[in-house]
Amino acid sequence: MEVMGSLGENSMQSSNLTEDYIIANGPEGLKEVLQALFEKASNDPDFATVDHFVLYELGDQRSLIKVDTAKEPYQFWYNDLLGRPATKIVRETIADFLWEKFGDGEISLKDEENGHVK
Repeated sequence: MEVMGSLGENSMQSSNLTEDYIIANGPEGLKEVLQALFEKASNDPDFATVDHFVLYELGDQRSLIKVDTAKEPYQFWYNDLLGRPATKIVRETIADFLWEKFGDGEISLKDEENGHVK
């Protein structure tokens, strides 16, 4: 997991996002970040109640993923910084994580622009 960074004020359309985020490079980086968030949230109830933001980067793709760790299974919101829908690899990485950690519950990713993406 890489250090936190900061996004400019106009980078996201949603006004209630914090400016701090964790950088994840590619699907392997996203897996590592999600695992680290899971471990920390499992051991620290205060940490679990705070929304977490991941900046996912792969080539020219830059997407902000909000992770709600307050209840299980976690909820995810996705917003590509160029307005594209969630890629198949991002959806699969999150679905695999949810399946591994929480079993056969409903798995969905909310796309900030287009609603739920299965």
